[in-house]
Amino acid sequence: MQVMPTICALDCPDACSLQITVENGRVTKLQGDPRHPVTKGFACVKMARYPERQEQADRILYPMKRAGKKGEGRFQKISWEQALTEIAQRTSELLAARGGESILPYSYGGTMGVLESHRPLAFFRRVGALELDQTICASTGGAAWEMNYGPNKLSTDPEDLVHSRYVVLWG
Repeated sequence: MQVMPTICALDCPDACSLQITVENGRVTKLQGDPRHPVTKGFACVKMARYPERQEQADRILYPMKRAGKKGEGRFQKISWEQALTEIAQRTSELLAARGGESILPYSYGGTMGVLESHRPLAFFRRVGALELDQTICASTGGAAWEMNYGPNKLSTDPEDLVHSRYVVLWG
């Protein structure tokens, strides 16, 4: 058994510090790091159940291709090679026939972080794809965040919360 430090993989701006327990190559426990000056050992419900989700039997671990009409919910397992070949072929066909604006980039997953979420942008810009704030639902939240805290600022100092007259939580 080994306890290792890590940080949260979710895309909220908190970047909570965590401790994971690993046994035989598997994460068996996840908890907030009590040494973190702000979260002091807290881990939200979404992250606390992360190890359980990683081990679910119905978790998709390989490419799936629709095996019926759209909406029927029938899929078949295909190889990574076949999936990548078909995606590249269809992308090339679309670019040749309709140009870059026929492609709408969407790659948000909620667990990508700042660096990971920007990785596909170079490709999409290179092919001339449409510009899209890829989070779709977080665009308005990001705009509100910037209006409240200013550009390029993650948040106010969490320790300044004690000076608030009102705290509004929504979500």
